[in-house]
Amino acid sequence: MTLKDARMELKTTRETKELLSKAAILDGMDLSAFMLASAIEKARTILRDHTAITLSAEGQRQLVKLLQSPPEPTEAMIALRSQPRMKVRGE
Repeated sequence: MTLKDARMELKTTRETKELLSKAAILDGMDLSAFMLASAIEKARTILRDHTAITLSAEGQRQLVKLLQSPPEPTEAMIALRSQPRMKVRGE
């Protein structure tokens, strides 16, 4: 069992609390577990959607084509590569 050492609190309306409580009961959970599970699921979905790249079949074909035969760099790309490297946080 993991030690729980962080606390979260929130304010809501009585109606919202009743709605969440009813849903938790129907799902066989207490209110805290229900809200935490729902929030974790939502957070994982948002993080996955913001870190994954999804391409259509046509997009995949275009990507493979570009990787197999990359175009010559444009003047803007050449100019960008000549810029000094910016420091990244944590380096």
